[in-house]
Amino acid sequence: MADGKYVEWVHGASMQAEYVGRITSVRHTGPFVRIEGAGGQNTWVHFPIPTMAVANGKATKAEAALVSFRTRPHATVHEVIVYDGEKRIAEHMELGMQGDNLDARFEIPGTPEVQKGLNVTVGVTFADGSPDTRSMQIEIVGVGVEFSG
Repeated sequence: MADGKYVEWVHGASMQAEYVGRITSVRHTGPFVRIEGAGGQNTWVHFPIPTMAVANGKATKAEAALVSFRTRPHATVHEVIVYDGEKRIAEHMELGMQGDNLDARFEIPGTPEVQKGLNVTVGVTFADGSPDTRSMQIEIVGVGVEFSG
């Protein structure tokens, strides 16, 4: 942490789904969590990030959310939202991200000081009329936050 930056990650297997009835399957595996959605549905999946509010005597600041994921053709990541406690500190909406996105980065405007625990919320959608459930899979390898302090 020579330059005062560090990243806290959680593995995809730590994911919690908001509306489980909109998902047909969740498989927590060694390399990732695999989500299969129901056609025409959306939901949000949550990743609580271990967060030190103070590091080396300085307030910790959140700089960016990092999401490592891939989707099949009929699944989409459409939002990435970061909460500090109940306060929304970043929102990236209408993303339409598909395919391999193993190094996706989402800036947190203003690099705010962390007040409470951080939660990265990933909004996902599953296309209506998909040929099979496999085509509606999303695999999330890990989610992190880059901090400075």
